[in-house]
Amino acid sequence: MKIPILAILFLSINSVFGQIKGVEFNEIIPEYIIAVWENDGTSNNAEFNASELNQIKDFFVELSKRQNDITSNQFLNKPTDNTLIAHYLNTKLKWNSFNGPHVGLKKLSTKKVVKNSIKDLPTRNELLAFYYSSIFIDVLNKQKPMDLAETNIDLENLNLENDTEKAILFLTAMRHVGFQVSSYATARFPDNCFRAIEYVENMPKFNGKAFYEFDLPKFEDFKIEVDKRKPKMSFKERYIPEFGKAKLGIEKCLAEEKN
Repeated sequence: MKIPILAILFLSINSVFGQIKGVEFNEIIPEYIIAVWENDGTSNNAEFNASELNQIKDFFVELSKRQNDITSNQFLNKPTDNTLIAHYLNTKLKWNSFNGPHVGLKKLSTKKVVKNSIKDLPTRNELLAFYYSSIFIDVLNKQKPMDLAETNIDLENLNLENDTEKAILFLTAMRHVGFQVSSYATARFPDNCFRAIEYVENMPKFNGKAFYEFDLPKFEDFKIEVDKRKPKMSFKERYIPEFGKAKLGIEKCLAEEKN
């Protein structure tokens, strides 16, 4: 039986980079993402009826809904490496779609983006940050008004292996959803505080606590790609300040409300 050259390429890359980065994935993952992008979002080939793709397919379907349940445990649970890689490749292709002279980056073919991305895969921590960012960007963009007051994100019950992974989930939420708190709390302070307070009241809880009462655990830092035009930077330096701004903003507003 002959193996396609493309499949051999992916198998070879998977073997080498899976060991270096500590992330393992099935060769069908990049093939599926290429098919999705080259067939205008469709990938109904029988070859893609594989269990390794079930999780990422469900994730993509949920994100596509105008009203969804993306903050349920089904999607907040730490995903498999296959799903992390599929999501990362999809993210890199989205970034590529906006490339051009206006950003100083050349737009590449789908296969070229996938090939280049696999050659230089991030660590699992960075992959996880990309994944959770997509969830909370979706929450920020779609859930207006937000209605997650009854949602408790229990970081001890999401298959997260250590404090670093728990911090990644929480801080990605602060980077996106928390940013809105900062915006409300600082614009026309204190006149606009009622919007900040109302927004926070409808945010999800973390381990049963409002975000400003949450104790951020000590965790290991890592590099993350924040801007495709610039080198990677410290996750702590980019994400922790967003938490601090949101926390300071709502605490000022709550203090103002008491006065």
